[in-house]
Amino acid sequence: MNNKIVIIDDDRDILDVVQFILAEEGYNVVLYDYLVPEDIIIEQQPSLILLDNRLASGYSDLLCLSLKSNPATRHIPVVLVSAADDLDEIAAKCNADAFLAKPFDLKEFIKLVKHYTDLYNSLPR
Repeated sequence: MNNKIVIIDDDRDILDVVQFILAEEGYNVVLYDYLVPEDIIIEQQPSLILLDNRLASGYSDLLCLSLKSNPATRHIPVVLVSAADDLDEIAAKCNADAFLAKPFDLKEFIKLVKHYTDLYNSLPR
């Protein structure tokens, strides 16, 4: 079972809190505070990517679109997590699997993570 989750967010406080929460739930969390090159994602092969849309290093919707267009990564669920007003539209345009608006409910967050990691782990290999 792959329980690795990649989180990309430039807010260090968010990264620390989310890492703590997910580690308590038994997930292996890899944190980045900048837009990660696609080859790193391919190497990591996480079961889920949590992606803030607005980063100091750019907008991650382009990374999401690229990941969802690449045969090596399109099976990895991507959830946009952002305070953007039009997050639902951004998520649809970049083919994200889901979105979660900040601030988010902790129980909803954990439920969403579990859903997508379980979904990933149920895929045939």
